[in-house]
Amino acid sequence: MSKYPQFTMSFSIGPTNKDRIDAFEIYHKAFKAKKLSESTPSNSDDIHIMMNIYGLDILIGPGKVTGTGFEGALSCEIRFDEEDDFHQAYDGISKDAQSHSIEGPYPWATLLGLVVDKFGIGWALYYNE
Repeated sequence: MSKYPQFTMSFSIGPTNKDRIDAFEIYHKAFKAKKLSESTPSNSDDIHIMMNIYGLDILIGPGKVTGTGFEGALSCEIRFDEEDDFHQAYDGISKDAQSHSIEGPYPWATLLGLVVDKFGIGWALYYNE
């Protein structure tokens, strides 16, 4: 069975690295969350923590900064390794969406589709070659 597409959740937490580190510590104590990785994008010093809670991978990333990201603290992420699958998902979830855009390339994704669907759910769709 292929590893992709892969569904994860994303928590946008606080404007500081301390906020995100504190959040992980709370989830670790409460749910025995396991830290899978901790990194910063090449263009910033914002810590991103990938953790696993009861079998679901969850990314803790920076909270809302004016002009970036999603309004809500919770969003869904799906990673694709087939470009056609990425575009099919992006086209489908973008129908009647509140907002949508395709960006990239980035070090972590060839394409990044950001969508706030018609129900207000934030979706980050990643395609990697």
